[in-house]
Amino acid sequence: MWIRKLLTVLLILFVCTILLIAAYMAAGALPVQDFAQYWSAAHLIKQNPYSPEVVAHFQNSQGIHVNPPLVLKNPPWTIPTFLFLGLFSYPVAFALWTLLTLLILIGCLHAMWQGLPNGAAPTPIFLPLLFGPAVVQFMLGQWTILVLLGIAIFLIAVERRQDWIAGASLVLVLGKPHVALLFFLVVAIWTVRYKRWRIFISATLAVVFASLLVGLLNPHVWAQFAARTAQVVHETESYPNIGGVLYRFSSAHALGLIPQFVGVIWLVFYLRKHLKDWSWWNHGTLVILCSVVVSYYSYPYDEILALPALLVAFARSRTKRRLFLIPFFITNLGYALYITNVTARFGFGYMFLWWTASGWLVTVILASSGRLNETVESAAY
Repeated sequence: MWIRKLLTVLLILFVCTILLIAAYMAAGALPVQDFAQYWSAAHLIKQNPYSPEVVAHFQNSQGIHVNPPLVLKNPPWTIPTFLFLGLFSYPVAFALWTLLTLLILIGCLHAMWQGLPNGAAPTPIFLPLLFGPAVVQFMLGQWTILVLLGIAIFLIAVERRQDWIAGASLVLVLGKPHVALLFFLVVAIWTVRYKRWRIFISATLAVVFASLLVGLLNPHVWAQFAARTAQVVHETESYPNIGGVLYRFSSAHALGLIPQFVGVIWLVFYLRKHLKDWSWWNHGTLVILCSVVVSYYSYPYDEILALPALLVAFARSRTKRRLFLIPFFITNLGYALYITNVTARFGFGYMFLWWTASGWLVTVILASSGRLNETVESAAY
């Protein structure tokens, strides 16, 4: 028995080593991407990780010439999660982050799948391997993977009534609150409705602790973050989502916020219908997906948050799997055309993917419309 365990450990170490080497080589071959903002912030935490001028000078000194510079946008309480990157050069840090991303993705997939009633069935490994947002996540090294981790921990912990853990996990989701607005509204309303106050307390303590830690390293970090946020708010860039399309054709930010407004209205009626029998697996995962669909400020890599809802939909569609697979692969085809630069040959940039978040929603709706073989349950209360 111990020999089998030893061989398993050695195999895992061997695979991780190969992946680490491959990621290190990719860091030198691929253009510098979003990951550079976290790596730079880890090195500049005691100066100003939010200053375009400071970051540009640092990145140029390290041979990273990007215009405009890649500057951190996440709030200060996220910084402790990537401080370790300041110990390494860019290629080594990128390799470690890529390996960490893969492990988190596989771990979240496995844990969430086991949390469903059909957890004894083989894990649908093809989902993340063929999932367009996951591919983009690996290419860019985005922080959204930790938002997925926070959501996965919350879904599992809240079902087990481990409210301290569920609340603490929200500090990760709060790293990108703009893509999870509807989710946070539901957490607040549901927590009050069922008097699960430990979730509020734990989340608050987690944010305060992380903020204090960063404040000890840089007492001015909040003022620096506020200045950076003011710059982001006044950006004129259109984002690849429904709101971005409305803004691009109208040049009015107010119209770009319409999907967010519609999402809040939908949520009011959805809660009126389901709050009494709320299931975080049945209802919560759909709300998370809808949060991404209606978000004003989101990119394709943020759609990795659709994974929990897709897992539930995949489980539901056991008897009619085509209802899931057809829209799933059609939406992934859009990503494939974009990643392979086929769309670029026809003059389409990243805005080509404005419809994909809605594509995942259609996948979930169609899969859920079929006859269920088993009901996904939750011990949320």
